[in-house]
Amino acid sequence: MLKILVATGRPLVREGLQRILEGAPGLQVVGHAAGPEPLLDRVRELVPDVVLLDLSLAAGDARELVGRIGRMPGSPVVVGITDRADPHALLGLVQAGLGGYLLANREAAGLSEAIRACTAGIFVIDAEIMSELASDSPLYRYVPAPEEVERARLLSQRELEVLSRIARGKTTAQVARELFISPKTVRNHLSHIMQKLGVRDRTQAVLFALRVGLIRRHDLLG
Repeated sequence: MLKILVATGRPLVREGLQRILEGAPGLQVVGHAAGPEPLLDRVRELVPDVVLLDLSLAAGDARELVGRIGRMPGSPVVVGITDRADPHALLGLVQAGLGGYLLANREAAGLSEAIRACTAGIFVIDAEIMSELASDSPLYRYVPAPEEVERARLLSQRELEVLSRIARGKTTAQVARELFISPKTVRNHLSHIMQKLGVRDRTQAVLFALRVGLIRRHDLLG
């Protein structure tokens, strides 16, 4: 049973999340918090597996709050809920340890599955947010440092093919089928990609590739 702490200062959002999660097998809402400091107190008290965090609760300092939660006893997975995708802020949130990035208007039926995936170490990001990452956003006005460009040049053509498909939301199995290779080979490629780029997971690899221009709009939407 996964213990979930819902953190939002908006009663309607809290009640909506409560109703969605109440009947989900294997999930239990153990508490709520309506502010950053009460949230940290509740995490200490309840030691939840997941903090479902309305990012508006952080009052502009979501990265710091996510990092503080992740360093607390039990190291709960933080799944962020947002009204509007912010590609530039997402980079910092991922670096702080965010486990998932979901839109508040997503389909309710998929929320429990998304939470379970995040606790299994899979970074879940809504498709609409990935589209936003591909739009004309501050991410595309980022000027990469010379060392980032050098790291990007280390990727082979096959690794770029794998990375572009991961960016489009393909699973390991789907990438394997499309490239006529085994899932193990895909995982090996991903490991090499992350090592070369100096990142810790596939989402950071995609964001890195967006920053330096390895992946463009057509890669994500094609």
